[in-house]
Amino acid sequence: MALEVAAQTPARMSIANVSSGESIEAQFNPTELEEALEVNWARQTVPGLSHQPLQFVNTGNLKFTLELQFEARSATADIDRNLQARRFLQSLCYPRRGAANVAGGGPPRVLFVWPTFVSLTCVIASLSFKYSRFNLAATPIQFSAKLALEEIRDVRLLSEDVLANGTQRSGASNGAT
Repeated sequence: MALEVAAQTPARMSIANVSSGESIEAQFNPTELEEALEVNWARQTVPGLSHQPLQFVNTGNLKFTLELQFEARSATADIDRNLQARRFLQSLCYPRRGAANVAGGGPPRVLFVWPTFVSLTCVIASLSFKYSRFNLAATPIQFSAKLALEEIRDVRLLSEDVLANGTQRSGASNGAT
């Protein structure tokens, strides 16, 4: 039984452009995934009090950072696929043509899915590439992409929603606005 499990291909992480439906699947799942969340508090100043009472302001957006690895193992098709993935990731950082309003004038929303663990609508907050190997034509054949993703929501998220669903929350309504 253990050999059968070892031979199976794991579920792959994917990133999709919510507007166009285009997506890429990770060639290799990241070996690390960092998740960060901030809770913002206002510090109240009360003269003569021995401490600063804290008043809840809001919870910041959930943030994930990860690194994707790309490697062309043989054919030109591998190189083309990896360079297309690079262009796709870069395209998620720029506004779309023909936006009708300010809200639609930003980069597209992204659906970040790591099967059974994360499913979030987010935006790319930062993207960087590191190229480590090149072929004879000076084309990168091995590189990594570091992504910082930040959740974007249109509805209020409550403690009970997070307790029930964790980071599986790319649906339309999961709380009051």
